[in-house]
Amino acid sequence: MNIDTTINNLPILTWNWLKINNVPFSYSAAVNAADSTVAGTLPEGVSYKADAGSDTGAYAGIATGVGKNTDSVFTEAKVRTALITAKKNVHVSAPVLISFDQADRSSTASAQIIRAEEGSSVTVIISYTSPESASGFQAVRTLCSAGKNAYIHLVKVQLLGSSFTQIDDTGTFCEEGGRVEVTQIILGGKETYAGVAAALPSYQSSFKSDTAYLCMGEQKLDMNYIVRHTGRKTDCKMSVKGTLSGNAVKTYRGSIDFKSGCAGATGNEQEETLLLSPTVVNKSIPLILCDEEDVAGEHGATIGRLGEDTLFYMQSRGISKQSAEQIMARAKVAGTAALIPDETVVTKINNYLDKAFAHE
Repeated sequence: MNIDTTINNLPILTWNWLKINNVPFSYSAAVNAADSTVAGTLPEGVSYKADAGSDTGAYAGIATGVGKNTDSVFTEAKVRTALITAKKNVHVSAPVLISFDQADRSSTASAQIIRAEEGSSVTVIISYTSPESASGFQAVRTLCSAGKNAYIHLVKVQLLGSSFTQIDDTGTFCEEGGRVEVTQIILGGKETYAGVAAALPSYQSSFKSDTAYLCMGEQKLDMNYIVRHTGRKTDCKMSVKGTLSGNAVKTYRGSIDFKSGCAGATGNEQEETLLLSPTVVNKSIPLILCDEEDVAGEHGATIGRLGEDTLFYMQSRGISKQSAEQIMARAKVAGTAALIPDETVVTKINNYLDKAFAHE
């Protein structure tokens, strides 16, 4: 398989010299299909098909954040798309767990569709792990479709080895009153390309995302979040929090697109970035596009080093500068991890952070 393309494209171009319209991506190696197998017992009220087969076509129109330029990864690997369905008017109490434990030098692709039928609710947690120093490639595509007054909580936790490259591509669609929430924690890997696109075409549908990351050493993280409002009184909220240290490079594109006809729609995006090294590279572009008058959009960003007042307060209580920085970095992840309704996954996150900071 040979790929040489651009991914994570902004919905509208800005100045080329900013080098933020998209990100070049190249890969040349065989990629194998990996099934999205549910770990443990399937919760009551949920059906699972390892291969959605012809049903996949019903969700083909859902746009994703990374974009169609990576379609060949999934088609050439002959990926079987799993279908997870929460049945009508059923509120699934236990989360559906999907775990990918990647071997060293593995190269895989997988895909899932999560469907919440009318009046239902479901949480799906997808985690990615590998040996600490493992290398390899992983591509994952997840589509979420929330029916009328249905709710999907998608959790993605990336704890891959230090030499992994990952593409994590997500697309969501909501019918009237439908809600999708995406909680994403990105800690591992050498290069991570994460994208989320949300379509809100129906009355009072909504989308919410909470993302936390830690980029250390030579890590590279490139994110692209897009919410397209076309329905009336739709709402979105996006929050991204993270820390950069060493020579890490991070790009965040956050776009709220108010289309004509989405009267009464609201959108808010906030970013917090803690910079712990003068050699990190941080690029952020919060973007609001507007084709409708009766809307309310807000965005804000806090980017900088640990404040002198905060640092002095901690040092006056016997906390070193390095420990203070670690405390603040952990806090950004912990706030998002608290949204994950599975203690085992949260413990894995904390253990990963312990090891990461021990190596500093």
